[in-house]
Amino acid sequence: MRGGRKVVWLAVIAAGVALGQPAPAEERTVLLGKIEGVINPVTAQYVDRIVARAEGQGAAAVAFQIDTPGGLAHSTFRITGRLLNSRVPVITYVSPAGARAASAGMFITMAGHVAAMAPATNIGAAHPVDSSGNDIKGDLRQKVENDTVAVAQKIAFARGRNARWAEDAVRKSASVRDDDAARLNVVDFVASDVADVLHKADGKSVEVAGRRMTLLLAGARVETNEPNLIETFLHVVVDPQIALLLFTLGTFGLIFELSNPSLIFPGVIGVIAIVIALFALGTLAANAAGVALLVFALLLFVSEIWVTSHGILMAGGIFALIFGALLLFPAPNPTLPGLRLTIDPLVLMAAAALPAAFVVMIVRGALHMRRVPVRSRTQALIGTIGVARSDLTPAGIVHAGGEDWSAYVERGSVAKGVKVRVRRLDSIRLVVEPAETEERES
Repeated sequence: MRGGRKVVWLAVIAAGVALGQPAPAEERTVLLGKIEGVINPVTAQYVDRIVARAEGQGAAAVAFQIDTPGGLAHSTFRITGRLLNSRVPVITYVSPAGARAASAGMFITMAGHVAAMAPATNIGAAHPVDSSGNDIKGDLRQKVENDTVAVAQKIAFARGRNARWAEDAVRKSASVRDDDAARLNVVDFVASDVADVLHKADGKSVEVAGRRMTLLLAGARVETNEPNLIETFLHVVVDPQIALLLFTLGTFGLIFELSNPSLIFPGVIGVIAIVIALFALGTLAANAAGVALLVFALLLFVSEIWVTSHGILMAGGIFALIFGALLLFPAPNPTLPGLRLTIDPLVLMAAAALPAAFVVMIVRGALHMRRVPVRSRTQALIGTIGVARSDLTPAGIVHAGGEDWSAYVERGSVAKGVKVRVRRLDSIRLVVEPAETEERES
């Protein structure tokens, strides 16, 4: 009996010891994401996806390598809010050497349960600016500055970091290199690589979702989760400059398709470009009046195909495009440095240059046609192929020689859209016949 009891007690003790031991390193996983480039809504969606995946997998931690010049304030605060409420430990790591966590990057780095920096990196310079990248003036400056300071301080207090320095980073654009950041308690330590970060963070006690826990990260498996192809593409196009150029190129792709219905390719690419541009502007919360003017410009450009306005509609479209671009992102809108929301003058000039060149071509063509005697112009139409703009029963409208003409058929009728051949001129009207009829007779 005594021997049996000893065996039972030994089994219980062994089980207790086994349960109390940390899981083997190969069973502990750290998800590694990368926050690179400008911070925008696509970045926020990516961070949310990686954190949610780590929570779903029960990962030991989620880590983010950071290298950013800054970006949009609302996207930044969405990211920091997600990190502060994460149900798994969050590690932020400014890396590689030469990287920076400027402006928006400072808030994100300080929001990690563990914050680290690689050698030869820097952090700070988070003073808010307007959407054109200039200093905010007047009472709005004080309001925006105080609000941003409050956000920086609450993040610092939540993670036990230097709230005074966080305030200076906003008010005075303070920026420090890696060793000073560790000394000032802006970050926890300096580490050479991700493995070194996990080694130094191992055993650190942090509070996650209201409960205290000890990190067991040494030797954990690192699973890299970089942005997928769609996120990478959208991160590039969600930029006001690129969005405007895409909208302009898409508009003229659509114009070429409507002018030459058999091409197909320009129309498909044009519609895709316009949809992507509108998606980018919507993602960036562009002003509705500016977007409406861009759409109105598109309608004017397309109308030029069917209405002979000698460039007037196209010129109106250019003005609508310019004013719409200027209204998209009003300059007083505050943000963090790193992304210019207002349209760059060079980009605006490039966007307006294409339709302007088209207008010049139309006007020059019209002036040239005015210098050509009417008799010569109409005689040149004889024998050419046109298209019936309306039913000819027997009279109607025909498009020939790049213009709309009054026309009639001598025998029978012609349906709208049918090709016709010009036989002769009757005063100011064209006498036509179905082109297919002559082809069958020959």
